Amino acid sequence: MEVLFENSYVRNKQLAKEIYCYYYFQRKWLVVCYVLVSISFIVNLLGAIFKYSYNLTSLVYAPLLFLFMFYCYFRRVNASVKQDNELYGKEVSFTTIVTDEYIQNTASTGAVNKFEYNDIKSAAQTKNLILLRSKTNLIYIFRKDTFTKGSKEEFIMFLREKGIKIK
Repeated sequence: MEVLFENSYVRNKQLAKEIYCYYYFQRKWLVVCYVLVSISFIVNLLGAIFKYSYNLTSLVYAPLLFLFMFYCYFRRVNASVKQDNELYGKEVSFTTIVTDEYIQNTASTGAVNKFEYNDIKSAAQTKNLILLRSKTNLIYIFRKDTFTKGSKEEFIMFLREKGIKIK
């Protein structure tokens, strides 16, 4: 089987921050929720300031929601780094090859994972990453700047040809 694309990356704190920033703060439905909660908070705050009607629970729960999301983000980033350090004693590097039939992910620890395109549930892009999420919620990562064979633009076109929509 001919290798069409090859990509490598190191799973470190910077990578974890970008992944979890996307999942906690940049997904479209979450942004809409955050905007609605913010609007509710601002309207109720203005109502409280100018002595109009307001909802005290909105004034309490909106800041708590944002604090909780930041707490979850930092907790998940730190847990990810600590798990790698505990399991492997170092940062783990990955090499991913893409063929016409499957994608194979090989870790520096020796673990090999192979999956087919019909196992991909969704795909998204961040500033530096292309993220593929499987039906079992595993995240497969491609750094945009570390393709050793092919390019990010060609890879995105290839995924679209396979019927995968990239957000």
